[in-house]
Amino acid sequence: SEKLRSRTSFSAGAVQHSPGTRVNRYIGRLIEARQTESETADLNFITLIYRNKDRERRYHQVYDDHFISAVVLSLILAALFGLIYLLMIPQGMLVLLLLVVCVCFHVACVMYLHLTSVQCHPGCLTIHIRTVLTVFLVLLTYSITQACVVGCVPWVRGGVNYSGSMETVSTDASGGGTGNRTMADRACTNVAYALLSCVAGTLTIVPYLRVSSLPKIFLLLLLSASYTVVMETSGYRQAVGGGFLHTRGYDPVLAVLLFAGALALHSRQLDLKLRLDYLWATQAEEERDDMEKVKLDNKRILFNLLPAHVAQHFLMSNPRNMDLYYQSYAQVGVLFASIANFNDFYIELDGNNMGVECLRLLNEIIADFDELMEKECYRDIEKIKTIGSTYMAAVGLVPTTGSTAKKSITSHLCTVSDFAIEMFDVLDAINYQSYNDFVLRVGINVGPVVAGVIGARRPQYDIWGNTVNVASRMDSTGVQGKIQVTEDVYRIITDHYNFVCRGQVSVKGKGQMLTYFLEGRSQSRRPSPSQQPRNADRRSSSFACANVCTRLSPAPTVTTYATIRTPTIGVARPTPSTSTTRYLPSVPTAMV
Repeated sequence: SEKLRSRTSFSAGAVQHSPGTRVNRYIGRLIEARQTESETADLNFITLIYRNKDRERRYHQVYDDHFISAVVLSLILAALFGLIYLLMIPQGMLVLLLLVVCVCFHVACVMYLHLTSVQCHPGCLTIHIRTVLTVFLVLLTYSITQACVVGCVPWVRGGVNYSGSMETVSTDASGGGTGNRTMADRACTNVAYALLSCVAGTLTIVPYLRVSSLPKIFLLLLLSASYTVVMETSGYRQAVGGGFLHTRGYDPVLAVLLFAGALALHSRQLDLKLRLDYLWATQAEEERDDMEKVKLDNKRILFNLLPAHVAQHFLMSNPRNMDLYYQSYAQVGVLFASIANFNDFYIELDGNNMGVECLRLLNEIIADFDELMEKECYRDIEKIKTIGSTYMAAVGLVPTTGSTAKKSITSHLCTVSDFAIEMFDVLDAINYQSYNDFVLRVGINVGPVVAGVIGARRPQYDIWGNTVNVASRMDSTGVQGKIQVTEDVYRIITDHYNFVCRGQVSVKGKGQMLTYFLEGRSQSRRPSPSQQPRNADRRSSSFACANVCTRLSPAPTVTTYATIRTPTIGVARPTPSTSTTRYLPSVPTAMV
């Protein structure tokens, strides 16, 4: 038994201290705290009106789905009161006329509300229209019961003298006997039903949920006051034998006052709950919108830090899965572009805010390179990172899917080559605006790489491999104002661009390597249709200023980089057959 008791207590304690129970308890306390805070901060304690006028206006625009049902229910109550009138109370023309008007008005309201809900948008039935209809319907329904009470209770007529609390009249019966006839004989026999129906007539206020509590409370006060006036001005209290100090004659008045007070309290509590529910709903919607905004901002930041397909991978994967993300690629074009003389430009002095102005200019240059990458023709290029004043990018890192056609490495290398050419034009424009002479130096290589994300905090997307190292060496061993490429790049796009063989270059870790300078797009072969818009964009964005020369090459007559790099007739360069025989192994020209 002790083991069972201990086991039972242990299981109960485990359930009580389980994470779900603690969370539910915490949420309950949070809701209670928010309710108290909302009642004191956002609502007026007396009128229950929102302190924020815009929120109050939007609350009034909330559509009441149950208003038609409330009118139908009020029609049913009016019909029941009319049935009581027809069966138990002496009929009169005034009460009958009120009954007919009340039923017809209810039916007309139901038809109007139905047509409004069908033909008009929900916002046209405002809170003011609903309040006015509620007041008229309640007054008409209550007037029937009040008229029944007026017709049933005894009324004091002039010329009649009362002694004490009751008048007794002696009459001779036909049989010689005497009978006592009091004022109670003047009341109808079913006066209790009339009084009860009049008290129940105040129930017609209850179905109208979305009507504010203030009109309801004022309406209940009006109904209670009219009922009290009728009961006190009539002779009902004398008829039932209750004097001024006796409570028997005050029972109907006390009953209607208590009932009206209970309905007023119920209306206030109902209005409070509805307003708090709307307040919590709007707050939850605002918090959800804020969460969506924060989520979009986080997505934007994540997509700026990582490539789109990598960011999507992390968004769709399990957050607890911290496995290494990597992807191998067989052919990727890698570009390194350095501002060779930026280190000479950077200096920390008081005049340039200790080097901040130099960094501001470098940020402008990198931002313009990023903006250039936003063009549709350069969407396949991925920016990897910036290392000081060196810009690193790659093309061919987007994995192909079933709906995406696989592009050849030739197309990728043409894209990154055009991007490198246009980078010179962008830097020329910045030099012209800032009166500087920055010079770009570019190196391009192609080959297999491994891409991945390193780090759990501040993750960094990067690429690794011998291809990356050689591309970096093409930049560091290059010439200012030139685009130096490897032999593999030359083999693949030699039919699309003009090249000048530089010869053997000593590369750290690789020994002697044969490299080429990319001079511009070849004029002997027309570009492919996919490249034509790219060239048009490049020509339209080229900087036209013949007086500024920022490269180490001779001063050109036209400032576009493609024209600068186009060799003249007198320049000797190896023909394709000579370069293939002398420098290149016997492999196909285009490699996919």
